[in-house]
Parts: sequence; structure tokens; C-alpha cells
Amino acid sequence: MNQPTNLIITPRMRSFQRASAWLAAFVIGLPTLGLVAVIVALRGRPWELFSVTYLVLFMLAYLAGLILLALLRFRPDWLRALVAAVAVYALAPITPLVGTMTHYPYHVVKCGGLPVVGSEGVAPGYTLPGEEDYAVTPFNHTFFCTEKEAKAADYYHDDF
Repeated sequence: MNQPTNLIITPRMRSFQRASAWLAAFVIGLPTLGLVAVIVALRGRPWELFSVTYLVLFMLAYLAGLILLALLRFRPDWLRALVAAVAVYALAPITPLVGTMTHYPYHVVKCGGLPVVGSEGVAPGYTLPGEEDYAVTPFNHTFFCTEKEAKAADYYHDDF
């Protein structure tokens, strides 16, 4: 008969558990509050695809941060988690496809509201906040504060 083995949790494992909880707060909890603010700014417009994309990115950031936590060996645990979170945030803007998603919240703040979203295709186009097809995906990398700025950059209005 196989005897069940008792899992022995070492102090190092406890420290990693505490640090990973802090990391979750830094890379999932705090950014989710910002995501909620953007959803409120959307004022009832479609937010599901937008939110799911960000939540997936938050989870990926958390997983990358866990790797860093395993490599870092200092205390206190919250500081170790903060260092891992800052490293993940520093790398996110230069990561393909993720960079766009990190720039959108910046433009929401910069513009004082939802920005005009530019998209590349056969010809560069844009959509305005409030339009039915207004959305941000990892493939949108250009944002404008006003329609006038988008037109000045030779973008046309998407009439879909």
C-alpha cells in the first residue's frame, strides 16, 4: 500500500507564496482597478473583448513575474514582488502585440478620455469613441486625442 506523503512546506516556499500573492496584487489587482475605470469611461459601449484581452495580458504578466520571483532571493517578500512587477512592466511596452495594449491606457489619461483609435490596413483608418465598432486590439498601435489629429496624419474615417 502506498502511504500518502505529507507535503512539507519550507520557509522558502512560504516566502514564495507570500511574494506571489503580492505579485498578483501588483500585476493583476492594481491594473484591474484601472481597467474598471476605462470600462466606466466606455459608458455602456461594448467592453467584453477589450476587458478579456487585458485580463489575459495581466495573467501573462503574472506568470512572467513568477519566473522572476523564483530567481530573486531577498526580503521582504513584498519588495521582491514589487521588483518583479516593475521588471515585467518595463518589458511589456517593447513586447510585440503587448506594447499597443500598454499604450492605450496612457492615451486615455493623456487625452482626458477615450482616444481615437487608428488602424492599419490597406489604408490607415480610425474609429471614434462612441461608434459601434470602436475597439482596441493588440493590432491597433496608433492613437489620437482628436479626429482632427487623425485626419492631419492622413487617416480616414472607417465607415463600417
